This record gives sequence, C-alpha cells and structure tokens, in this order.
Amino acid sequence: MNTRLSSLCCCILAPFFLVCPDCRADKGGLAVETSSVGKSYLSYKGAPLLAFGPGDEMRIVSGAADAARWVKWQRDNGMNLVRAYPASVPIEAYGAPGLAPFLKRDGKWDVDAFDDAYFTHLGDVAKMLEENDVILHLQLWQIVFFKDGERRWDINFLNPRNNVNEWTQGFSQGRAYIDAPDGSAARAHQQRWVRHILDALKGRGNVIIDVINELGNAMGTLEWAVDVTRWIRAWEAENDWSFIVGVDSERHYTPEQFGAQREHFDIIILNELQRRERGMNIIAAFNMPAVSVRSSDGTNQWDDYLFAGPDQTGPEHQTRYRTLCYRSIFAGLQSVGAYWKSEVQVADYGDMEHWPGYARALRAFWEILSPHWPSLTPVAAEGRVEKAVTPHVYLLDSPAFVALYLECGSHTWNNEYATSTLRVACEFSDGEARFFNPRTGTMELMAAEYDGGAFQLSLPPFTDDAVVLISRAGAGAF
Repeated sequence: MNTRLSSLCCCILAPFFLVCPDCRADKGGLAVETSSVGKSYLSYKGAPLLAFGPGDEMRIVSGAADAARWVKWQRDNGMNLVRAYPASVPIEAYGAPGLAPFLKRDGKWDVDAFDDAYFTHLGDVAKMLEENDVILHLQLWQIVFFKDGERRWDINFLNPRNNVNEWTQGFSQGRAYIDAPDGSAARAHQQRWVRHILDALKGRGNVIIDVINELGNAMGTLEWAVDVTRWIRAWEAENDWSFIVGVDSERHYTPEQFGAQREHFDIIILNELQRRERGMNIIAAFNMPAVSVRSSDGTNQWDDYLFAGPDQTGPEHQTRYRTLCYRSIFAGLQSVGAYWKSEVQVADYGDMEHWPGYARALRAFWEILSPHWPSLTPVAAEGRVEKAVTPHVYLLDSPAFVALYLECGSHTWNNEYATSTLRVACEFSDGEARFFNPRTGTMELMAAEYDGGAFQLSLPPFTDDAVVLISRAGAGAF
C-alpha cells in the first residue's frame, strides 16, 4: 500500500476476503489469484493490482529517455505503469539517440548478431522499475514498425535493404517476417529474439509479457501468438521463472476463437476499452484478469487518443484519461495504459497540470476499493439505480459492498451537476454511504435512508464524475 497517499482517504480499509494463489503466482511479484467466490484477478506483492499512468513507450527501454526522471514523477503521484517494447527500428528516428538490439557489419545491421549491451540495459530498466513498484507491460513486438512508412518498415532492422542477412532478402513487407511459416529462418530468429528478452527480464516480478500489440492488424494470427507462448513456457521450464503472459487484440476475444486457446494465456489484454459493457462481458465470458494498452476513449480514431501528441495533453485530455481510468475499473480492468509520444525533452510532463492530482486521488480510491476487489463484480445499473443526474452510471456489486461511478462520458469535460438524490437498490438494508470526489480525492459521509428495498442518497454538486460507496453496517468498510 502506498502510505504516502493515505491522507487523501478518510481511512484505510483492512482486507476481509480470503484468496488462494493460482498456479501462475510468481515469487513475490505479479500473480493471478482466485478469490473465495471464484473471481480471477491480478495481484502484485499480495494485494490486488491497479496499474495506470502515461509513459515514454518508444524510448524508455532503449536508452533514449530519462527513465529515472519519469519514474520519480510517476512514483510521487501514485502511478505505476509503462507500456514499452524493444525497438525494431533505430530509435533515434523518434527524437533521441539510443541503443540498438543488433550490431552492424559493413555499414548495415546484422540481425543475427544480438547486442548484449542492449538487453543488459533492458534488464537494468526493468529492475529500476521494479524497485519503484512500476509495472512494465512489455510487448515483444510493436506491429507499427512492420507496417509501411518512412519511420516504420523503411528503417526496420529486418528490412533487407538495411541488413546483411541473406534470409531476409525476400521480405518485401514487414508482415513477411511476422507471418513467416513454421520452420523458417524468420521463425527461428523470432525465437531467439524472445529468448534474449526473457533472459534480460529473468528475476523481475513486475513484468507483463504481451506477445504483440494489435494482433491481427494486417499481420499476426492467434495461432502464431500461441506458438510464441509455447516458446515462453519452454523458457520458463528451463529457467525456473514465470511471467504473466497475454496478447493485445481487438478481434480475437470471442468464445469461438479465444475460447479454444485461453489455456495458453494468463490474462486478457484489450487494445482499448471502447465501451464499458464490452470489457465487462469479455471478462465475464472467460473469468480472467484484464488490462488495456492505450489511452483511447473511443474506437481508434485520432480524436479518441489521449497524450498521443502535444495537442492532446491539455486539461480536457487529462480529465478524459481520469474518466477512462474509472470507467475501466468499473468494467473490471486492472491496468489502464496511456500514450506519451511527445518529444523526449518534455518528458517531465510539465504541462500536465491537473493529472498528477487526479492520479493521487485515483490511487487513494484504489486503497479504498482494493480490499473488496476479490469479490466485486461489474453489473449493469439498470433496475438497480434510479435518478442518476449523469448520462452514465456503472456498478460494482458484492453482498456487503457496492460501488457506483457516475460520469459524463467520453469526449466531454467541465460538466456541472447540481445537488441531487440517487436511489440504489441493495441486498442489505442496514448500511452507510460515502461520496468520493475523483478530482480531489476527498471523501465525505452521505445521508442515506433505506426505503422499499433501496437506499435514497443525497449527492452534493460535482463536476464530470463522482463515486458513491455503500457498505453494509458492521462490515468494517469505513
């Protein structure tokens, strides 16, 4: 627990749900656990995990970013997440010199000559993140680098124009490498790539391994991703170490496709939440922990992105990432990724005036919610909640504790809501309620009267979003 943030809460709650470790539990770090009510969830160092925050994804593991400065900013403000990937292109194309995973020969890359210095640095960064309790969501491949473009496939190490390796010479497009057939030189190279990364990360308990981002976006199949997990599991058996493994996808999480392959993965990785209902339905279908990759509060359009460019970091976007984080939690997700693609010289996040306060408040909220997480289930609010003043209201439910999130929705901010009355149906009649403000992290007692199977609650005025917490009397929640 981050005790530096506890002053934002009225109290710190003690956990009261028994859990048992799943077979994927790792040595004091990330683990998949199963609660006494059968819910699967991610934990870190024995407590339910919430990971969130923007990070310099392209440069932070390749020696082209001030990782220590960024970590301090995250740590000081309650954040604990970076999505990153080893570069498949010279990283200086993205603004700052860094390291490359391969050596050069005769002025070109030799992709069979792995540079040990690069992978040593990768391991050092992961260790530094772990020492600061920051989760590293590491994607083995960034699919964008294998798509056509001047700073993509044109400069990719695997492009035959850029290397000396005969076995790459037939690659006219990047997908020829990703989609290479079993038994090919490219497949053998992929295995060596994966093993170099795993060797660098051995011993780190803060790492989520993600096979590739946007699986199936012009290349990559679920069957190929399963093959990669087999290489990972073989490495694990040889090295007495295990990782939490998943694959970022938007199109494979259906019973017909993922249902037949779920045994190979530990978690669900959504590229973006899109809609709360979609996330909660996927989690319910497979009863697996779930995380998301990028800060997009829509359906992969430029206007949906948050922090993907310098024009997407203002007060509006900081508010939208806040509501995306809460919306994701109330869908059942435990990690909410965020872009940061501004130039490296502004990596101190100096223009993020409001977000650090929102982040500290979010961490305080998770300290309240975390003890209940093993038993909470995302459910529809229809039939349970009446008179909500916001267009959206989401519900997390358990027999002794209920949490509601009222929000303005995506792509909007600075919505003022007046004093109102909210009616919430609960299984228990003797309880108490609290109002939590996501903008400030403050919490206050609410007037709550039980009548006709529901609590009638008096809400104060708020801007954009609010959380309501209701606990059965005697449960020790507040």
